[in-house]
Amino acid sequence: MSEFLDIALSFPPVVFSFGLVVVVLYWLIVIVGALDVDIVDVGGDAELDAGGGFWSAFGFGAVPFTVVLSLWITLGWIVTVLGTSWVRSANMFVPPALTGTAVLVAGIGVGMLGAKLLTRPLGRLFEDAPATAHADLVGKVCVVRTGTVTLDAGQAEITDDEGSVLLINVRRSPHEPDGIDEELFARHSKVVVFDYDEVEKVFLVVPVALPPDVVLEA
Repeated sequence: MSEFLDIALSFPPVVFSFGLVVVVLYWLIVIVGALDVDIVDVGGDAELDAGGGFWSAFGFGAVPFTVVLSLWITLGWIVTVLGTSWVRSANMFVPPALTGTAVLVAGIGVGMLGAKLLTRPLGRLFEDAPATAHADLVGKVCVVRTGTVTLDAGQAEITDDEGSVLLINVRRSPHEPDGIDEELFARHSKVVVFDYDEVEKVFLVVPVALPPDVVLEA
């Protein structure tokens, strides 16, 4: 185990090791529903706008940026760890800086190539998946999956007309009247989508049990 950690924290695997930790933590947080990830975005917002042209040039345009980057880092880490292990066992009389740089270049290149090959079938899945318009979710009941819903954070699980379960970003309305019990926005509570904020790209929700005399404004 100590030998493995020594390799993983040496150059060049260390370049990918810290990135791999971030990737694992990111997807764990996504799974538990504590991170703001807009899965229902329809207009290609899942891709990083700043890198959209770069990724598309390499054939990654049909797959979300986070998926491509996760695959690239993971494959690059595997290649550099295996490459470093082989170089050490070969006892070659080559400067460590030279072999390390060669392994790093191989990790970057093979990682990108592997990510491209793996994202081809994923690209078809994203392309063929039925799109759900934001307006289609207005009026639907969803279940809060985060600890609570506030003006700045919150996620909820909702089922669209196709029967697909989506995790959407939800917020309370800034025009919400006083007197609404905070417990009505707690985890597992049922809320209803009453509007979509085009600027913030989030759904505005209100408790299902809201008194009939209370009127909300978007």
